[in-house]
Amino acid sequence: MTGDRDYGVNTSLQARFSKGLPWQIGILTYDSPVLSNATGTAEKFTIPTKYQSDLLATMEATYADGTNAGPTDRTPYQEFNKAFSPDYPNGTIILTTETLTSLRDGEEATLTFHFHSGTEMQYKVTKSGDSVTGTAVKES
Repeated sequence: MTGDRDYGVNTSLQARFSKGLPWQIGILTYDSPVLSNATGTAEKFTIPTKYQSDLLATMEATYADGTNAGPTDRTPYQEFNKAFSPDYPNGTIILTTETLTSLRDGEEATLTFHFHSGTEMQYKVTKSGDSVTGTAVKES
């Protein structure tokens, strides 16, 4: 279980207790995800993402003035598979049409993606008319 390993589950352990089912514990090798710049439309926009065996947990969306962005405006946390969804096989994060059309025209929104590892990645997205531009924020 030590040394260089490929991304993903390299082995698993099983914990057994006096009652209940055994717990399967996967030993996973991963790196922080990498998001890339992208352009698209208010109908279709995807963020190129190298997941590197990490899984997407949730997304926050806010504007610079602190107000919430996205279709769920009562909270910055957006609904999984309604506002955004991971596309692991194609290496993207999909922002839904509902999310894209809800963005204020010409105003940059900051998306914070939370991953299962605890990694948080920020991404800036701006809608101008039907055009959408996304910029990955470099980690500091």
